[in-house]
Amino acid sequence: MKTIKEAIKVKSINGDYFATFHTSQNSLLSAISSKNDSFYLVDDSLCAIYPEIFSNIPIAYIYSLQANEINKSLQKVSDIAEWLIKSGATKSSHLYAIGGGVIQDLATFTSHIYYRGINWTFIPTTLLSQADSCIGAKCALNLNGHKNQLGVVHTPQAVEIFTGFLKSLPFSEIQSGFGEIAKLSITGPGEFFDEFTEKLRRDGISSRDLDSIIKLSLLSKKYIVDSDEYENGIRRVLNYGHSFGHALESLTQSQLVHGDAVVIGMELINFLGVKWGITDPQFALTFQNLLNEYFSHVKVSQTVDALSWVEELKHDKKMKDGKMNFAIPRGVGDIGIYTRDLDADLVFQVGDYIAGSPRFNIA
Repeated sequence: MKTIKEAIKVKSINGDYFATFHTSQNSLLSAISSKNDSFYLVDDSLCAIYPEIFSNIPIAYIYSLQANEINKSLQKVSDIAEWLIKSGATKSSHLYAIGGGVIQDLATFTSHIYYRGINWTFIPTTLLSQADSCIGAKCALNLNGHKNQLGVVHTPQAVEIFTGFLKSLPFSEIQSGFGEIAKLSITGPGEFFDEFTEKLRRDGISSRDLDSIIKLSLLSKKYIVDSDEYENGIRRVLNYGHSFGHALESLTQSQLVHGDAVVIGMELINFLGVKWGITDPQFALTFQNLLNEYFSHVKVSQTVDALSWVEELKHDKKMKDGKMNFAIPRGVGDIGIYTRDLDADLVFQVGDYIAGSPRFNIA
């Protein structure tokens, strides 16, 4: 029986790596238990759901934690590094990260700084991490209540994907993953947007047949990160929807999940792009209709004002010389980087969007 379906090769100046798809839990287990001197950073919710995965790993080599935005911090990285030292981890040790994006961020940062860098492998367990963040080697930590202020690039040795994990996800996490996939359907080639739209028409947002859409999503991202690993050029298009999305996550104290925040961020930047004469109005209408039909669940329960939202952008890493670099679509697969002042005009236009959006000021 074939247990490994296929693998996607991702280029890196620090060594190419593969995102491998496993068709069985046994195949996955053989991939993550083949090395000596291994340590495991784990989302603590997984230990109870999948005891068979961890039954053969000595508990002393497992560090489990709650995968939340509070723990995505330098303090938690310090705690993990101290645990590695006390557990006898050396320069040649290997760190396995099993969980979603928070676990990935912590593992990437810790692996990068521990003894100036150790090898690590990522086993993504959420749709968002399997379809997007698992490749590209970037990570980010929060600081002083602001989203993704600190980060490094540290290439994994491997990514091991088993979509069986997705069966235990709450539906809200599936919805969040689809929000990020929607972004990659726009930043990628037009064929992916067509296939993504067709899947939504056929299945809606559901956990059915996710293997193919995850592969398409990763191939869309791979095309970009292969040529610009360190985000010096084309990779900046992957920030589409993220500047306003991250700011909204900070303003709502992360009560709005990442994929939902990206949906609103894309919607807003499309709105602004049309006003600025950048975004094709027909594309904006087509994409808005898709968001209206399949992402109507995305709502902001807190009061958010335009000035606070724009002010929060000033903490974004894409700020330069007092201006923001926005990734703005002209159409599907056609994203440009445009510089804009964070001025009163922008505040007014963001306020115009909020006032007309059913996603805000809900009773």
